[in-house]
Amino acid sequence: MAKGLREKEEKEARESQLQQAIANDDVDELHKLIGDEQQLLDRLSKDPFPNTPLHLAVAAGKTQVAMEIAILKPSFARKLNSDGWSPMHLALQYEHYDIVRALMIRDLKLIQVQGRCGITPLHYIAGKEGDDELELLAEFLCACKSSIEDLTSQCETVVHIAVKNHNLKAFEVLFGWLKRVHRTEIFKWKDQDGNTVLHIAASGEPQKEILLRLHGYVNLDVKNFQGKTSREILQDYGKRSGIEGSEIKKLLIGKTNINAKKKAMEIFRNHGKRLGCAGRGGRPPAPKPTPRPSLSELLRRELTMFEKSMSWLRVRNELACTIVFGVAILIATATYQAALSPPGGYWGDNSSNPLPNSIVVTANSGGIAVEKPHEAGNIILTGSKLYQFTALNTTVFWVSIITIWFTAIPLLPYTLPVHLLTLLVGEAYLATLLTEFPKSDQGAGGCIVVIFMSLLAIVLVVPLFSWAKYYKCKMRLRRVATERRVGNFLELKDGK
Repeated sequence: MAKGLREKEEKEARESQLQQAIANDDVDELHKLIGDEQQLLDRLSKDPFPNTPLHLAVAAGKTQVAMEIAILKPSFARKLNSDGWSPMHLALQYEHYDIVRALMIRDLKLIQVQGRCGITPLHYIAGKEGDDELELLAEFLCACKSSIEDLTSQCETVVHIAVKNHNLKAFEVLFGWLKRVHRTEIFKWKDQDGNTVLHIAASGEPQKEILLRLHGYVNLDVKNFQGKTSREILQDYGKRSGIEGSEIKKLLIGKTNINAKKKAMEIFRNHGKRLGCAGRGGRPPAPKPTPRPSLSELLRRELTMFEKSMSWLRVRNELACTIVFGVAILIATATYQAALSPPGGYWGDNSSNPLPNSIVVTANSGGIAVEKPHEAGNIILTGSKLYQFTALNTTVFWVSIITIWFTAIPLLPYTLPVHLLTLLVGEAYLATLLTEFPKSDQGAGGCIVVIFMSLLAIVLVVPLFSWAKYYKCKMRLRRVATERRVGNFLELKDGK
């Protein structure tokens, strides 16, 4: 009896000492206690929903001890306490964001641990306002892409959470990220009541900025489980509030009330007048260098023209992409070969009896020249038939080259050699055409070459400038994400 009582007192003393070690953030004392009783951490976490030492350390904001326990017992990071929260949830609630980032770096999947009501850390942070919270939201998205698909117990996505909490900045981060990773179908997902994010944005006091951004991504006429569409919800709000129909109509058709560009220019002019620089066109003085934008600010920025075009250039099905790429190569090869071996072929020798220059010789119904002076190596086909064949064959070749180029665009810069080689092949093809044309048709041949060369340059070269701007933005995002140790947000797979 006395021995059992003494052991109980020793265990209670160790528990008290452990709590004191956590309070002092003392890693050495933690290991000393574990040396005295190796089952100490497990003994305190044997309940189905325990308040583990890791929970205690995180709630107290003791980073060193918390991370030491997470190393010794990785399973503790996924356990839920009696309130239904994991250690990362607690770190978010107590705003210990250094611990949040440390836990995230150790195990990215902690972002997807579901706590009370199915809320993940990503859901939780999307409902909070503040610059620090906004940065964490951006980091979570970059670190664990699959977390965007997690649903709460009410089947709500993280976008539902942001809109429901009227968190415009969080929605802008999510909106920019989803567009860049081509996951805008998330906007169409419904919660347990059949509401899309558009229904939620239209309910109560309509969130105009969100409604305008969602225009084109979610159908206004999709019904929830109560049979209401977003359009009807907005119209009902307009009737109750006495708002003019034109204002509601602007929200329904996705138009803003003002021209943002004109408003910005007006602000600049007024600012210039106040500073006495109206003589320079109302331009304000050169702005001071601004600090490097944060990850959330980069995600909230408007997409470049190249990024916008990627939404329809991108072929998500790899098999379909392979088929399109292969067929385009076969067609390009066939048309190039047709240019080298045109119908009728080439003259094999020089004309033995050249006719006087004053004599005009016509072509037969097949477009083949009859008794016309020629030289060995000249193409036999002449006249309108030659022009028709060349124009049609060149068009097909040109379209196949463009298809190859467009298919390879989403993989830039790795496919940059493909783009350069297709450009060179196009130039070689057109040079072949120009060489083949007989002297009498050099003018028409030159026109065809110039036209298709210009089109080839416009379609192949000009978009590279747009891609260069996009690539610069992409590298900036990658650099910021790498510095935060959350990987590259443009990669489809989660960082490891």
